[in-house]
Formats: sequence, C-alpha cells, structure tokens
Amino acid sequence: MAQIARAIRYKLTDKKINGKEGRPRDKAFPLADGGGLFLEVLPTGSRVWRYSYGFDGKRTKATIGPYPLIGIKEARDRHDYMRRQLLDGINPARQKQIDKIEATAAKVQAQTFKDFAETWLTEQQNTITARTRKQTSRWLENDINPAIGALRLGDVHAADVRDLLETMRNTAIKADGVLSIIERIYKYAALKLLVTHNPATPMKGLILKPQATHYRPLAVAEIGPFLESVRTCNAHPGTRLAVEFLLLTAVRKDNVCKARWAHINIKDKTWVIPGRTVGGNGYMKTPHPHTVYLSYQALKVLEAARELSGASEWVFPSVFRQSVPMAECSINHLLSRLKDAGSCPDDFAPHGLRSTFSTLCNEADIAPDVVEVCLAHAEKNAVRAAYNRARYTTQAKAALQWYADRIDQIVKGADVIQFKTA
Repeated sequence: MAQIARAIRYKLTDKKINGKEGRPRDKAFPLADGGGLFLEVLPTGSRVWRYSYGFDGKRTKATIGPYPLIGIKEARDRHDYMRRQLLDGINPARQKQIDKIEATAAKVQAQTFKDFAETWLTEQQNTITARTRKQTSRWLENDINPAIGALRLGDVHAADVRDLLETMRNTAIKADGVLSIIERIYKYAALKLLVTHNPATPMKGLILKPQATHYRPLAVAEIGPFLESVRTCNAHPGTRLAVEFLLLTAVRKDNVCKARWAHINIKDKTWVIPGRTVGGNGYMKTPHPHTVYLSYQALKVLEAARELSGASEWVFPSVFRQSVPMAECSINHLLSRLKDAGSCPDDFAPHGLRSTFSTLCNEADIAPDVVEVCLAHAEKNAVRAAYNRARYTTQAKAALQWYADRIDQIVKGADVIQFKTA
C-alpha cells in the first residue's frame, strides 16, 4: 500500500482549468492538481476528475466525476476521502464498484417479490414451454404471491417459504413445484448480483415429493377387449380414433390431441412433432423434434380421421369446434366410460399405452436403444442422442410396424409374431 503525505499543495483553479492550459487537444491529457488527483481533459472538451494511486504494488485510477458538475472543492473532498480509504487498506476504485452494485441491489431488493417474479417469468419465456409458463403463472397468482408477493425481494426469509409450504402438505407435488419456482427466482436474482441468499434452499426436503408414478401397461389379455371397446363404445368417432392412434404411435396424449396435418407426411409415412417452442402446444418436451414412423395401421386411422376433420388444421379437432384441437380430457372421459363398463382396468391411465409399447417390445427382445428412440426418451448426452436418432431409423420404423402387427395378432388371438429388422 502506498504511503500518503499528510498535506497536499493543490494547484488547480477554475481560471487555469478554463484557460489556455485546459483547452482540448487531439489526445486526452491530465491537468495535475496534487496528491494523484488530476482533471483529465478529453478531445471532445469534456473534463473528468480522476485519482491515480498505488495499491498492492500496482497503479490504478478511480473516477470521481465530471467537471464542472463536481467543482474543485468537492473533488478535493472526495480525493481526501479516498486517501483515507487507502490508509484503511481499501481500494477506492474497487469499493466504488461494490457500492454501485450494492446500491443497484438495494433498489431491486426494495421491489416486491411479485414484481420481480413477473420480470423473471417474462425473461424465461423463451426457455420454457407454453404449458410450463401457464402452470407457473397459475401457482404464482393463486399460491405464491398471496403469501409472499407483497414482501420486498430482500425481505423474504426461509420461514416465509416454510409457512407457505406447510399449507400444501397434503399436495406434495404442488409443494415441490412451488418450492422450485421460488428457488429459481432467487437463483436468477443471485445471478444478477441482487441477493446473496436463497430462502427456498433450506426448505428442500420439508415436504417429500412422492415417487414417480410408473403407469402400468395393458396385459396381453387386456389389449383385445380394450381395443374392441374403444372401437365400439358410444364416444365420438374422433375420440375413438385418437385413442387408437395413441396406442399405435406410443407418443404422449398431448401430442395426439394437438397433432397437426401440417406435420404429417402420408407419402413418407412420417409424423414429425416439432421440438419445444414458445406457444407450441402439443410439441415435444425437449428442444429436439421427434419423428414417428407411421405403421400401416396408423395410416388407416389417419385416413378415417381426415374424413372427420375436414378442413381443420388439427388431426383430431374438438367435437364442438373444428378450429381448436381436441381436449385431453376427452380421452380421459372415454377411458372412464370403459372402466365403468368393465372393459378397461380401473388403475389404467392413457400414459400406460406407452408402457404397453415398451413392454411388448422388450418382451420381443427389441434393442432398448430402439425402444427409447421410439418413445423419444431424452438422452442426456446430446451427441449420443443425435447419433441414436440417425442410427436407429430403420429399426424404429420396423419396431413400430411390428408393434402394430402384434396388436392385430393379439386382437385376432393369433400366435406371437417375431420381430425382424430390415
């Protein structure tokens, strides 16, 4: 740390600054005042007070401010304050940066949690699906903001989060989602250097999230009665076709209900579901598109669906309005009817049709990687994911056709057919 003289003989006056010595030149130059304080004159005519000093063996500069907004006396007072900081082992330039950061943080922390959460959600909209954004907005509006929304961002404590979560002890999945939202909001604030603590972090584990539900598949003996009931029940024909298409394609219910004709190529026998995009309801959960290789049986379903959908952009439009897609609850209601009739197991859910595909394929010794590609299960390694999609195209086509044939064989009560790749 540099030694500082006890007294300084300052040199500058307003007359000197505004006289011949202070006229702008082609390059910036300093007008020394004393003790490292100087006025830098820029080619534009602007003049800025700066303080040059040594700290930890290095020369550095701290900006004090513009002249004449900051006059000579004020500049010297600030210079004296910085010299005292040096005596206390504080780097004036660095301390000025810290003070600015803290002032900005204090200003934002004075915002309410609700206001900052709205900013966070707006800036996240390009990284989350429309469905996630809608659910997040609902939980913020109905649950989080009524509890902590009026508090200042910097005043929310772990106890506030705990009290909120305790009201959701009987809805553990919701509690987990709410905790995740609060934690992500404060992580975002921390990245912007606005907070130094995350009140949600200590509350992890307060309410344990139930283990993931594994949807049971249809047993072989249940497939025939199930499909026969789907085809003959008194539900709307479009809903019946949607359930059969769901069975044959092994995709998610949301994908089928919001399938678009624009994404289906009958000639190539493919259905390319786009990757996650803003507002892309029915699209994939991941950023990557997923290609469904359509079996002969799936194409027959689409042929019948085309007659029902007419000019609609949706493969399975709403029963009430062809301009909107079928609601997912339509499939749920159809299954409820089958359960009431005893032709569908009480513990079966639509997602179990994906499990049915997986189970039948595994029993046929179809390679697990091929099954994963057909199910569009996310591969954490992006390079391996792209490699698998390219490598297993032929096998995936064969697997989905084999599966559709296997369903037909089960319905007819015929012998098991063996899987063969091209």
